[in-house]
Amino acid sequence: MDAQKVGRRIQEARKARGLTQAELSQLLDMSTKYISNIECGFKTPKLNTFVAIANALNCDANSLLTDVLDVTTAQESGKISGRLQALPAEAQRKILRMLEIMIDEEN
Repeated sequence: MDAQKVGRRIQEARKARGLTQAELSQLLDMSTKYISNIECGFKTPKLNTFVAIANALNCDANSLLTDVLDVTTAQESGKISGRLQALPAEAQRKILRMLEIMIDEEN
């Protein structure tokens, strides 16, 4: 597992919730230094700690592991597809054209 990628996702989720490392560490009853080490990728949390972090940040584990799990790509594609289907037909066509251009640039 890439601890730096997971740590970066934890940091992003923490900031999105408007929490400081100190506030998150208080919620988890852990040291601020430990939270910092996780976010920097120096430490990999044990499973129970990881679950506690996800719960404290009110996010699902997949969102924190999105860079290290292959399955999350399919899940994200499904979410995008659902959102795309909810748009009017013309907006769908515009977005699909943009995606095609972006994909062509990657190849």
